[in-house]
Amino acid sequence: MKRTLLVLLLSSSLTAFAQGRPGSHPGGGPPSGIPGAGSGAGSSHGSPDQSSMGQSHGMSETQQPLKSAQIDGGAFRMLEKKTGMTADQLKALYASSGAKNFGQVASALVVSKNLGLDSGKVLDGLKTGSLGQTLQSLGIDKKKAKDEMRRADQEVKDASRQS
Repeated sequence: MKRTLLVLLLSSSLTAFAQGRPGSHPGGGPPSGIPGAGSGAGSSHGSPDQSSMGQSHGMSETQQPLKSAQIDGGAFRMLEKKTGMTADQLKALYASSGAKNFGQVASALVVSKNLGLDSGKVLDGLKTGSLGQTLQSLGIDKKKAKDEMRRADQEVKDASRQS
């Protein structure tokens, strides 16, 4: 009985240990069924004032659900006007965006509209990189990207205050 229990305990410990190791499942890399697994560090919402434009925007953590205060807030209404989308369309866009919070999506949408970029391409970039990296990959100069991100963050903050 003791031997069976010891074998069972050892077996389950090894299985649990292997699950936490990269490459311990078919295909290598992070498990596909775990949201945000295996990505870099996240930021609160991509503030361009931070030292690195390479910071993650929604890659490392599970997406935060939208709160009713956000949906009823000024930033959400501003996005409805700026994008021409309904509240339901914006909710669906947020859910599929890859961003970890509403602020990241709001900034990405504002930047894309201000620069005349395809917002779908900008949001797709958030699934694998930061907003700054995405803008640069779309041909925007690093300094201009940083300035536009700062401008978008301010626009979102101003709209949020008008709730």
